[in-house]
Parts: sequence; structure tokens; C-alpha cells
Amino acid sequence: MNWQSPGREDRQVAWLWALCAVLAVAFRPLWLAAAGYLPSCPWHAWTGWACPGCGTTRAIVSLLQGRVTAALAFNPLATLGAMGFVAGGILAPVWLACGGSAPSLAGRPSPLIAAIAGTGFLANWAWLVASGV
Repeated sequence: MNWQSPGREDRQVAWLWALCAVLAVAFRPLWLAAAGYLPSCPWHAWTGWACPGCGTTRAIVSLLQGRVTAALAFNPLATLGAMGFVAGGILAPVWLACGGSAPSLAGRPSPLIAAIAGTGFLANWAWLVASGV
């Protein structure tokens, strides 16, 4: 990853990200009402084992209700991803407005980054299976 001076497109992406993050939180009542109508996981129903995404809906609902510990118990990776999305969406335009550099993701990630991401994904899945989510 390289850091560069932000261009017009970088600023547009930052503001779009901020808009999406704010709308995701603003539509909280809608998400809470719709959660009950979402189907259960077909993989879990078929095999009895948690899939990598099992518990995501319950984690997001718990987050929207302000129960962070419960959200982390349901699906740590989804919880951290959702919190990172909202925090990043709020901070990105502020960072660029204050003269911060924009990241440039040119090329492939380094093998170390790929190994860390893969290990995190597998650790999350192991947690889901072990906790019976």
C-alpha cells in the first residue's frame, strides 16, 4: 500500500463512504424491523455446522441495540468490520479535509498481509464453530 496526495476521486469516495455509514446508522429502525424476516443459514440448517457468515445478522442487530459484547460473541469479524466501516466512513472525509494522504492499493497484497487476513478469517470461523453460533 502506498500513500499519495488525495485527488478528486479520493474525496468523492470518502464522502460517499461517509454517506453510506451515516445512512446505515440512520436506518437503524428499518434494519431492526427487517432482521426478523431474513432467512436462517441454509448451510447451518443442512450440516449443523456454522458457515463463515453465521451469526452476522444477530451480531449486527446486537450492535444496533448497543450490545457490543453480544455482537462480538455472535460474530467477531462481522462486528469489527461493521464498526470499522462506520468509523472509517466518518473519519475518511475529515482525514482528507485535514490534509491527510490517501491510500493507494496498487498490486497484490504482501504475503504477510494475506496470511494475517487468512488467519483472521479462519480464527473467526473456528470461533463460530466452537461457540455453536
